[in-house]
Amino acid sequence: MNLQQLRYLCGVVQEDFSMSRAAKTLGTSQPAISKQLRLLERELGLDVLIRRGNRILGLTAAGEAIIESARRAVWEADNLRRITGEITRGGAGRMVIATTHTYARYVLPPAIKGFVRAHPHVRLILRQGMPAMVSEWVAAGSADLGISGRTGAFSDELVFLPCERLIRGLFAPVRHALLRERTLTLDHIARHPLIMLDPEMEGGQAVMRAFGEAGIEPNVVLSAIDADVVKTYVAMGLGVAILLKVAYDAARDRGLRVVDVGHLFEPTVPQIVLRRGAYLSNAMLEFIQRVAPDWDRPTLQAKLCGRTGP
Repeated sequence: MNLQQLRYLCGVVQEDFSMSRAAKTLGTSQPAISKQLRLLERELGLDVLIRRGNRILGLTAAGEAIIESARRAVWEADNLRRITGEITRGGAGRMVIATTHTYARYVLPPAIKGFVRAHPHVRLILRQGMPAMVSEWVAAGSADLGISGRTGAFSDELVFLPCERLIRGLFAPVRHALLRERTLTLDHIARHPLIMLDPEMEGGQAVMRAFGEAGIEPNVVLSAIDADVVKTYVAMGLGVAILLKVAYDAARDRGLRVVDVGHLFEPTVPQIVLRRGAYLSNAMLEFIQRVAPDWDRPTLQAKLCGRTGP
């Protein structure tokens, strides 16, 4: 039994038992993963995975008991990697950041640009997915830290650190009738076709919650999981959208205008997601402070250790 086998097992489970996705994430081949998992089962003397032909369908009862220990072993090994990298290589190594498309595209670029220039020896890896996936990746040790909006998920293994609030705006084509309204209301917006983020995402939920609480049924004609896709169809004249204002790019969105609607829709509070007990390297600390300057090392360490005070 070795750490690589445990890492492969965790990777396959993390990717919902898709060997192709696990191979891509782990940077190896499907045959290599299959071989190592077979060797692991041989070493343990029992089946860990349920198979049908070449497909993996899930975990056996023994596998369900083993996976948590495997995750802890991989996570502690990654903690050791961060510690030794800090001591022996001056912080050189890699840092995996899990986030969503919107944050990767519109919120993090300034922080990433400054960090890369200050730390050329650290290789950043962005893993993009839905907010719930961000928390899962951090909890499983597949990412060193996460940055996303509220997910509603809670785990004793995770620490959630709020950042500065982000306000929503109305995105509309140039010369759209709504842009001439002095004070926008939900009634005004509901009279026009609405293109929105998927209702399962925080942005979509916030929009529908505001209309629902006002007893208004919006005219939703299209939804998507990507803010750039939403903006594309708004620019085509198919409707208007409610997105985070930071998603407006004046250089690229020349056919669009954005109006602050913070008085109508609740803001988003981005969260930095860390695993409790994680080693806080200098690189991680600096990146966090580029995103949320108010979080200092003593406060972060207290949070990671489960304390509420210094």
